[in-house]
Amino acid sequence: MRRYSPREPDPDRPNWNHPAWQPESSAAPALRADAPPRAASSSSPADPNAPRPAGALRTARTQAESRLVERVFYRCHAHIAEIAPASSVPARFLGALTANESAGAPDAARFEPAVYRHLVAVASGEAPAYAGIPAAEIERQIEDRLHPKAAEFHARYLTRVFAAGHGEQIAALRDEVLRELATSWGFTQIMGYHVLGRGRSVRDLVDPGRHYALAVELLAEFARDYHLDLGREFEPMFRCWNTGQPHGKTYDPAYVENGVRRMGLYAEVAAQATFPPVDGG
Repeated sequence: MRRYSPREPDPDRPNWNHPAWQPESSAAPALRADAPPRAASSSSPADPNAPRPAGALRTARTQAESRLVERVFYRCHAHIAEIAPASSVPARFLGALTANESAGAPDAARFEPAVYRHLVAVASGEAPAYAGIPAAEIERQIEDRLHPKAAEFHARYLTRVFAAGHGEQIAALRDEVLRELATSWGFTQIMGYHVLGRGRSVRDLVDPGRHYALAVELLAEFARDYHLDLGREFEPMFRCWNTGQPHGKTYDPAYVENGVRRMGLYAEVAAQATFPPVDGG
């Protein structure tokens, strides 16, 4: 299998050939004991613990973003390209959504304890509708690369209608399956409970081809319910994916901004690709 592994210079590794890291010339005049301290100059050795200039930090972030989007493209585009042409969702949106949600990790998963508690309550007939998520509980469970859904997102789906339609089915499930339904899975972090009533299983969410098919289906439902254009209104679509509504407040304040920027980067990578992407590249 052909694999793609771009090699970028490590921005944290010092350049030992840079003049700032060279010793002073032995011909430099020695300071008298009573001489005032010499002012720092550009030729003085740099302090490795000193903060890096803002420009260097921006460059490092830009390089990290480029590597992230390249990784997503070469891992996922073969699957995205299969499903995107059959929908109004551009491939670059699915690529950016993947970068936002999982950084291209196919095995990404995050258990939502509050959703699990709700499903258990539905199974026992105690909770017909979702009551929200304690923020502290989310913060204890969150992983750095995975964005939790806003409480409003789950409230959109875990309603009285959901409980009435699936309560009996949920009550018959083993605890481990309830935990799977309360977990977000795969490239775009689809909640397990979305498979109920759709003729799918949680295993489909970790199959890239089936995963993106369901992602497009969910996006189409948002577009229908909120009268959105899937091919143009990207900011509200990012908000819908994280909050369940086009004007919701995302858990990460930069979620939408990151998504829009990564759409542009994804399009650039696709335009410059010199060979077809392969799964796992």
